[in-house]
Amino acid sequence: MLLKTGILIFDVFIIILSVSLIRTAGGWYSLLLLGLYLFPSLRMLRLIPGFDEREKAIDSFSSNMALGISFVLAIFYIGMSYTLTIDAAISFILIPFVAKAVFFSGFTLERKQLVSIIGRSVGLIFVGFALFSHGFSTVGLIEMLPGIVIIICTELSRRYRWFGLSYLFLIGVATWVYLPNFGRITSVLVYSLFVIPFSFLLVRSLMNTLNYEL
Repeated sequence: MLLKTGILIFDVFIIILSVSLIRTAGGWYSLLLLGLYLFPSLRMLRLIPGFDEREKAIDSFSSNMALGISFVLAIFYIGMSYTLTIDAAISFILIPFVAKAVFFSGFTLERKQLVSIIGRSVGLIFVGFALFSHGFSTVGLIEMLPGIVIIICTELSRRYRWFGLSYLFLIGVATWVYLPNFGRITSVLVYSLFVIPFSFLLVRSLMNTLNYEL
């Protein structure tokens, strides 16, 4: 009961915050509301399967974490005085979506399965983009290197827990590369999509279990 009350209060707070941002900063912030209604609506229409009680609690928790990240993102954009373009709209959809998926998976999958799915997915995305952009060429092979390194780190972290510290190195490299370019929303988008899953993988790969209590 206390958990449900807390979730309700948080959702009401997000609605008030979103409406305030829409009125004072820009209409793009209406996308903050998407996370509140998208998946519940899909489940209500039975387009995606329902959850048991534990999964419902984890889903609510991961949704609230994603909305919290959306709130931080909105405040950061306002502080940086960004012009809200299509990239900003994309970021308000992709970043919370990735955050929710990472948190939900983190509490429902066992360690090796989680590390494999997220790490391999990110690595293969890097490799795929390099191949799509440059094909099998010298430039393509160079741009594939980050994806290959990510996959290697993932395989080693899956087998040896302490190799999960390699994700800290990858986060550091991403920060060094993208932080100086934070004047562009695109850099913030790519950095967030990189760091959010890897931060969770850093913690999760070093732990045997991660339990969420109702």
